[in-house]
Amino acid sequence: MTALDPFDSIARYYDPIMEHVDYERWFRTVSALGGLLPKGFRHLDAACGTGTLLHMLRQAGWNSIGVDLSPAMLRTARKKHADLPVAVADLRALPVCGSVNLITCLFDSMNFLLDDDGPAAALGAFAAALCPGGILYFDIVTERMVTDHFEDQYWTEHNGTFTTTWTSAYDHATGVVDTGVRINTGAEAVVRERIHPTARFVDGIAAAGLRLVLMVDASTWQPPNDKTARIDFYALKQPSRAMIKALEKALDALRRNR
Repeated sequence: MTALDPFDSIARYYDPIMEHVDYERWFRTVSALGGLLPKGFRHLDAACGTGTLLHMLRQAGWNSIGVDLSPAMLRTARKKHADLPVAVADLRALPVCGSVNLITCLFDSMNFLLDDDGPAAALGAFAAALCPGGILYFDIVTERMVTDHFEDQYWTEHNGTFTTTWTSAYDHATGVVDTGVRINTGAEAVVRERIHPTARFVDGIAAAGLRLVLMVDASTWQPPNDKTARIDFYALKQPSRAMIKALEKALDALRRNR
């Protein structure tokens, strides 16, 4: 994201636009991760957007806070749920240090880091924010997602009381995809993401001192391949052998019961 908030004109429409998103899947997965942590654990939802998952977890009794770089998205979050503890922050400079047990960063939020060193910087910030034994769960989208569903596409959606018009362009050389969103006849907002090499995240996890426990296709729970559109990563900070085994067991249960 740039200094100008690309979500400024679309944030209040965001939830109806994304009504199809399976937040329940993320909720089930994150709930299973929370079951591995000590009572009263602290959770940070990094890039929390309009706070949908954050609210679901707090309704379940979690001690959860959220941060996002978009003030407009956080205004929408607070309008929906006035008591949500959210703040503006960059993934690469989180306002917590060594005090959270679980970090989530979902819905390809890591793809909004456009510079080569962005993923490593964010992963370093995540590691610094986690307590020893803490869990990191994040996802990314791959080039397959872009080429299958967005590249050079133009389409219109009817979202109840308003219409959205979409355009998308992908630069294969840089990995940057620009998605334009127009609400009714208003100005077009352009949201920019980047497809980074998967190895950049794997290397960044290791450089941050985290232990990568599992990296899987988010749909199939199998190892990623050239058809994978979204990848889930699960990592631990300074884990005990017992914690690694517990996370592996929990993830295996999620895979079998998906």
